[in-house]
Amino acid sequence: MRKFKLSDSIGIRNEKGKYFLFDNVNGNIFKLNELSYEILSLCDGVWDEEMILKKISGIFDVSSENIYNDFNFLINTLLEKKYIFII
Repeated sequence: MRKFKLSDSIGIRNEKGKYFLFDNVNGNIFKLNELSYEILSLCDGVWDEEMILKKISGIFDVSSENIYNDFNFLINTLLEKKYIFII
């Protein structure tokens, strides 16, 4: 299973229930939803894909299919932008 790690140039933050991704290289700030924030908070190089999906499924009352689809969309988008890496 794949493991993911945030780029050193990226930060995520939960500010009173509002979730953000910061690109510290160009100063861009992206608003995240709670699901995306939770997924990214587990992209630390320790959690693998299966572990992340299982953890997220336990937090959110959403079908496994929806979580899997959202996970893949988020991961693929951020891999393309080089905001996360497979390790």
